[in-house]
Amino acid sequence: MNDAELPSAPADDTGALRLGFTRGTAPSKWAKRWERASGDPLELVPVETAFGRKAEAQGVDVMLERTRAGQRPEGSSEPDRSRHAMLLYTEAVALVVPADHELAESSEISVGDLELVPLLDHPDHFPQWPAARSWEDPSWMPTGVKAALELVATGAGAILLPLPLARHLSDKRAHAVLPVTGEPELAGSGIWASWDVDRDAADVQQLVGIMRGRTARSSRPAAAAADGRTGADGTKPAKQARPKPAAKKAGPKPGSRGAQLAAAKEKAERAKALRRAEKKRKRR
Repeated sequence: MNDAELPSAPADDTGALRLGFTRGTAPSKWAKRWERASGDPLELVPVETAFGRKAEAQGVDVMLERTRAGQRPEGSSEPDRSRHAMLLYTEAVALVVPADHELAESSEISVGDLELVPLLDHPDHFPQWPAARSWEDPSWMPTGVKAALELVATGAGAILLPLPLARHLSDKRAHAVLPVTGEPELAGSGIWASWDVDRDAADVQQLVGIMRGRTARSSRPAAAAADGRTGADGTKPAKQARPKPAAKKAGPKPGSRGAQLAAAKEKAERAKALRRAEKKRKRR
């Protein structure tokens, strides 16, 4: 987006707009765009929760929040809507394993290979994901993401999490984070901008427009911006947040003997790692 095309924001006599944000999100890019567009700072308010909102979010003008797959922010559904909500993007899913796990050096893991890894159940394991092992005693289940990550670090198993959240909360010395790839694609968490219906003023609309990617040349549909639908200008607010592919290294020429040997070696090493993981799982 060209900075010159950013929508201008009206002056706010009540002070800086406040944008609350949940763990694992990156609001700084919108703060910079808002400041360039309006000349005023955007106050960023961290909210210590992985999903939804907490009490400290009550004083913010707009909340950047995460929802579980297929859900909307609390209060944004009819018939008793108290908040507007706009879906910004959908997050990819990651597998978190111990740092010394056989798969820790892998750059990713396919959906089909998840069955070879013992998945620990935790409160934020989505029902749409591959089933996790149930706990013999329900009281043993970790109470949250941090507790689940502590169990992973002990070697008890692995967990699935939204990729940005996994990268944000994991410890590089104790965990390895592997983006999950392949088909069928796992359902991802949603990142939404939500705001109170009574705070639907021009300055909030300008901020939401910047977060949506709208420019001064874009038409603003009357209803689409608030409920996450595709607008009259053809833009789609929800985009799949996929892991960035690793930079490709120079290798042998495709089809050459060297390329065939390299592919065979990689396949053998991957199969060996999966067999070790399966043997380790059976020993437990």
